[in-house]
Amino acid sequence: MNKFKEKYDTMVWAVKLALRINAKIFFVPGVISVVISVLPAVALYFNREAVAVLSAYITTGVGEFADVRFAILALGIVLTLVGLSNRLNRDMLNMLMHDSYYYGMFEHQMDCYENISLKARMNSKFQDELYSTMWRQGLSNVMSEGLMFVSQLAGAAALLVVALQVSGVIFFVSLLYIIAILVLTLAFADKFFWDSKEYNKISRLQKHYQDSSMSQGVAKEMRVYGLKDEVLLRWEKAYSVVEKLHIKRAKDKAWFSFALSIGFYVFIIGMIGYSILQVANGYMTVDVFIMLYVLGLNLNRMTQTLSDCFVAIDDAIYFLTIQRKFIQSIPDNVKDWEEGFVPTDENIVFDAKNMCFSYDDEKEVLHDLTFSIKKGETIALVGLNGSGKSTLVKLLIGLFEPTKGDLRFYGNPYDDKTRGGIMKRVGMFFQDFHIFHASIRENVGFGDLKNLGDEEKIRLALEKGGATHIVERFEKGLEQWLEKYVKHDGVWLSGGEKQRFAVSRAHMSSKEVQIFDEPAAALDPIAEMKQFQAIHEKIQGSTAILISHRVGFARLADRILVLDEGRLAEDGTHEELMNKNGIYANFFYEQAQWYQQSSEGGEADE
Repeated sequence: MNKFKEKYDTMVWAVKLALRINAKIFFVPGVISVVISVLPAVALYFNREAVAVLSAYITTGVGEFADVRFAILALGIVLTLVGLSNRLNRDMLNMLMHDSYYYGMFEHQMDCYENISLKARMNSKFQDELYSTMWRQGLSNVMSEGLMFVSQLAGAAALLVVALQVSGVIFFVSLLYIIAILVLTLAFADKFFWDSKEYNKISRLQKHYQDSSMSQGVAKEMRVYGLKDEVLLRWEKAYSVVEKLHIKRAKDKAWFSFALSIGFYVFIIGMIGYSILQVANGYMTVDVFIMLYVLGLNLNRMTQTLSDCFVAIDDAIYFLTIQRKFIQSIPDNVKDWEEGFVPTDENIVFDAKNMCFSYDDEKEVLHDLTFSIKKGETIALVGLNGSGKSTLVKLLIGLFEPTKGDLRFYGNPYDDKTRGGIMKRVGMFFQDFHIFHASIRENVGFGDLKNLGDEEKIRLALEKGGATHIVERFEKGLEQWLEKYVKHDGVWLSGGEKQRFAVSRAHMSSKEVQIFDEPAAALDPIAEMKQFQAIHEKIQGSTAILISHRVGFARLADRILVLDEGRLAEDGTHEELMNKNGIYANFFYEQAQWYQQSSEGGEADE
């Protein structure tokens, strides 16, 4: 009962969502499909009338062609429509529903998934659940196959009405056949769908090795170290588990198809045998016999379609149930981001008190941080790799929430309104930036969408990001496509070149708070210093946080925060921390030699 209720809840949810996405495409094709499905029953009526007149003429010699002319003409038209419907009906529904509901569902999912926290996304179990809901045609399949099921049910009912008018026995046998096929389908249905979460688990390793040979970096390692045979062996071992699943599913489908075939032959032989006896005994005329034979063929075709639709619907509902539960578990709070944000403290931008954070709620990566960043300050956040700099920044911009302690933005605690205020007031360069499959113009212009068409502003951002000389290499200039996965005439970029374009994107923003997380990690120390100087010029008058594991740039800042293993080790100006002769001073002296060596070798991008 719980399983039935779960499927019922999913069907109701799916229909409501489908009507919200596109109600017209739900009703209009449905009505047309039902009309088309009852045509075989209409054809039987005209078929019987024509055959009856012709049979009487052959037997008695009485009658004229004019008596059957209308019936034959109508039968021809109906049979033509039936033939077209057999080819177009299901395909037409699938095509119409796919365009509306597959992409409509995917858009709905993307809207909902925007609410998923980054911390949740990093959990492998959560990722399995997330991926099990993506790229599924559940909604479009439920709608198209559901309408097809209803229309074929209407067609079968029309045929049963015709059978009842002719013979109660044929009606009973036909009804019994339909019920038997649907019961058989119900018994086998659960064997045909994938448990996607389980399948993801067992196929993940196989997909890893399979995709390795298509990854540039992995393919390079495989060739250099001669790992082809080892990787192939590991793939075969992982795939053998997946293969067993596929074989089992194929066997179940083969047995099901065999059972359906046996059912059809039993039904059609029984019906024909009974009809022949009736004709022989004079209880049935030839026209009725022919009509019943055609009825049996049409009924079998519709029953087979009902069975196929039922399996497809059951499969789609299974995946839709996963999608529904996952989507309904996501908090719907993005709408609050558009609400007004009013600072309660205009002078303190970020204020943290005894703030802690852990990714897995067990091991802390940030410990008891207490600091404040004033409006108009330029802060250098420094520390070794793994000291927690990037994690801290993600807390500041609201992507993560503190595990303990307090964090405020302009005096307000972090809630949905505050996150909306952060989105509108804080500009960000991420260490793990993304280069889009798009033109240079778009990759840079995405930093400020309202000025995406402002070529002058884009070129100024490229100049500040140190990427102008890269653009000049390309004949297409700003219209040059980046990356080759989408367009064959795209270009690959080095790590340093990608970083310059990403920094240029950040320079498009004119927000009052600017954060740059490792904006020169792929550059040599001298090029890094030039990058930070360009950033420093751009952020004059703004509140800014500059982050790097190198400390040479920190002299540009008003104040320096030093993180060490997730703790705030030092806080002060460059001169104060150098006089303190602590962690920062040691960093500075140790890294000074890099700048000396790089100044002798010139600038590099990687």
